[in-house]
Amino acid sequence: MKYLLPAGIMFFVILFNCDKKYSPEEKIIVNAILQQRAEKDSLFAHADWSPLKEEDKESFNGLKYFSPNLSLRFTGPINRYDSAIRDTILGTKGDIRPALRYGYFPFRYNGKEYRLQVYKILRDDPDYDKYLFLGFTDAMTDTATYETGRYIDLSENPENKYTVDFNLAYNPYCAYNHRYTCAIPPEENNLPFTVNAGEKKFK
Repeated sequence: MKYLLPAGIMFFVILFNCDKKYSPEEKIIVNAILQQRAEKDSLFAHADWSPLKEEDKESFNGLKYFSPNLSLRFTGPINRYDSAIRDTILGTKGDIRPALRYGYFPFRYNGKEYRLQVYKILRDDPDYDKYLFLGFTDAMTDTATYETGRYIDLSENPENKYTVDFNLAYNPYCAYNHRYTCAIPPEENNLPFTVNAGEKKFK
């Protein structure tokens, strides 16, 4: 079932696309970010699988986000490790998830070099065969953003070209409902700067 976007959100997406400070290519990126957010808000409000509690749905007016920040969008390869390194990812309820240390994504921001470790969580579900786990924390974690950290979705590809867009950083389901358990980002992915992009704390 498809859900209609609220008229106000749809107007905002179109209006933002006309902002003169972006190049035509940047406007396409920004509008896609806003469109994705509007669609997610609609699904969270109406879909049967929504992680929101029923009492939160009653007053739900959309998730909270930072304004799009294209300086926090990076494209490049994942530096793969020579051999698969077995590891585990801890869940918020103490559960252990078997994983492989897949590689790391290097990027440069404000004149400094950083890297984010990327994992492949081992699951029985074939739908997740290409899913790569990139969870992180930053200088705002537990203040403006969710205390456990946020995720960015990546999918393994043969070209080894990835876009790590912090504007798409999102909260795991346990941010909305304690009945879920969520993967905890590794300590080595604690970025020392403020990532003022993506989803903010739910409450």
